[in-house]
Amino acid sequence: MRMPFSEFITSGDLKFIIVFIIFTVFAIVHFIKKLQSRDNKQIVQLLNTKINNAAFWILISSILSLLLGFMHSFYFIGKAGGVAPNLIFQGVSYALITPVLGVSLYIVCRILSGILNSINNK
Repeated sequence: MRMPFSEFITSGDLKFIIVFIIFTVFAIVHFIKKLQSRDNKQIVQLLNTKINNAAFWILISSILSLLLGFMHSFYFIGKAGGVAPNLIFQGVSYALITPVLGVSLYIVCRILSGILNSINNK
């Protein structure tokens, strides 16, 4: 049984998803600029640096969301006064949604950074 993609996105922590969207749009805009100025190596390197910075902050935000999600889950497990397996598994699964999305976007940004690098280095 799979979790539907719409539920996957809506079950994540909204503030982190907004941060991911902002940094991903930032990376895509700089990737488009990189495509437009592929002849100038200095500009391409500058734009790669900006894309890599966006990817770095996506990764850091996803790690932070993981830690906060676990803290949130364990807080409610402690408040429940007992350990129910369904409470643990549901809390951990929701705590992992945003980091999975963040790592996926990090990989996308790193791919965007790497495109055209081999062409410009030749």
